[in-house]
Amino acid sequence: MTPGRVERAVRAELRSLGVSVQKSGSGALAVSLACQIDVSRGAVAAAAAAAQLRLILADLAKSAERPGKDAIDELNARRATRRAAG
Repeated sequence: MTPGRVERAVRAELRSLGVSVQKSGSGALAVSLACQIDVSRGAVAAAAAAAQLRLILADLAKSAERPGKDAIDELNARRATRRAAG
């Protein structure tokens, strides 16, 4: 079966977030909901699936956010400062 427009868009978004459909249950669920939207004949069913899909994608996007510096970066910066001073 050829993927529909929504499924292709969701897969592209998941790739941009670094989410593997093979390893992430939420990623797999997002693709499944996208498929349901693509084949849905009723507006109510499509709207319900779209609402759930939006929530899942928002959660995945939030968990994919990474802070600018992590603990290792901060330790390395402190070491560099000490070396330069001493």
